[in-house]
Amino acid sequence: MSANINSMFYAGEKPWHGLGTKLENAATAAEAIIAAGLNWIVEKKPVYAATNQGFKEIKGKFAITRIDNNNPIGIVGKRFEPLQNKDAFRFFDAVVGVKEAIYHTAGALGHGEKVWILAKLNGVVRTIGDDVTEKYLLLANGHDGSMILQMMFTPIRVVCQNTLNAAISSADAAYRLRHTKSIGLKIEEVREALGIVNQKFDIFESATQKLAATKVNDAAFSNYIMDLGLAPKEERTDENARGYDRQIEVAALLQQLFQSGKGTELPGVRGTAWGAYNAVTEFVDYYQNPRTKVNKDQARAKSLLFGAGAELKGQAWEKAIALV
Repeated sequence: MSANINSMFYAGEKPWHGLGTKLENAATAAEAIIAAGLNWIVEKKPVYAATNQGFKEIKGKFAITRIDNNNPIGIVGKRFEPLQNKDAFRFFDAVVGVKEAIYHTAGALGHGEKVWILAKLNGVVRTIGDDVTEKYLLLANGHDGSMILQMMFTPIRVVCQNTLNAAISSADAAYRLRHTKSIGLKIEEVREALGIVNQKFDIFESATQKLAATKVNDAAFSNYIMDLGLAPKEERTDENARGYDRQIEVAALLQQLFQSGKGTELPGVRGTAWGAYNAVTEFVDYYQNPRTKVNKDQARAKSLLFGAGAELKGQAWEKAIALV
């Protein structure tokens, strides 16, 4: 596990990715950046290539370098403007309001290439009875040029602390800013686009209530996970045997989660479209393993935050809504 992940912090219950150091109380922006080990800066430095005549500068290319350890973490073009971690926190504060959000987790992936901040907002989404989802806003920033600054809604279901990553629509789910010199001038624009945070969560709440009111039998659930590529669509052959057998195992686990997963005892969960969706999100958060033999925790965190895991949950949301 990388030093960056080891220095990640979380407040409250252990987060879905299972990483980080626990703080007794949720952190302020100033506390969070230190607790997460993000109190370092990056600089753009010239890139040189070794030639027979010595080192020659590569025009228009720069290495983003961490100043605390002098390690380069990415190559970018001349227009790329680094956004320092401390400025990302300030930016986040300015968008959501200092008193409106509490920093819940923050950290970095790899050697610091990607940094994230997760803030818990006021209020909850209530689907039915005691099945509630807390409101979170995620900011992710790439220092290596592979990802622009982005913010997205990340509801977290209290009963099992899994992320739902429900994309109300691609436009509403996230706001993105390129790393240019004007990035600091976009705060009002971001407020307007995200805006309205509670309105977006109101839409999400209404959608979850409709999912909880929609009955789904075992056959419909089988079709649901088949459409997501989590159950086999074809007969087993010698050519597809390995993948087929794996999908059969996954499908059996998903059927189990659909019937007896976390929260299924609550009204409106078992045997509904809401239960079907939560079976998939629970599988992704707690059971799906990254296809790597090294840095599995890091790969898992990356997948769940803004990788294949988050994408699969977005697809599961869209297909669940189609069941209504």
